[in-house]
Amino acid sequence: MRSGLRIFGLLAIFLLSVGLDGQLVCIDTGNGRPTEVACSCEGEKISPNLMVAKSVKVTGSIFDQTGAPIQYNRTTIEVRDPLKNKTLSSAVLDQRGGFDLGVVPEGIFRLVVFRMEGEKASRLPLFDQSKPVSCSGESECKLKIVLVMHGTDQQFEFCPPR
Repeated sequence: MRSGLRIFGLLAIFLLSVGLDGQLVCIDTGNGRPTEVACSCEGEKISPNLMVAKSVKVTGSIFDQTGAPIQYNRTTIEVRDPLKNKTLSSAVLDQRGGFDLGVVPEGIFRLVVFRMEGEKASRLPLFDQSKPVSCSGESECKLKIVLVMHGTDQQFEFCPPR
């Protein structure tokens, strides 16, 4: 009788788990970069998300979906050339999520928000990068960026911020 219950219990657990999604498990290979992460980082889609119509001073603030300012310690925003992945400008957010990137030239760029942990840059936990924003021909461009949260266990979560 007991063995029948055990078999039934194991069968029920198996059937319940068949439709569940798995969890990303990373195994450190000793070089500081887990093997699964190395494979998933190359496939991450990176798109420009800042269009500047003419050279302009770019300032603004970054918030989460509730309207609270992003306040992680040493959170940084960068403007990068998407083709060369070269940083053109960067700023550390203040306590209100504010930033001043200085004058950004005309062009199409990638805004990247991340935090510094010592000398290592890492993604903000559970946040996607900024949706596309643009600056038109004014003397100053004030951006209000809302970072959207995503689900847990995304493969790219352990990749460097790009």
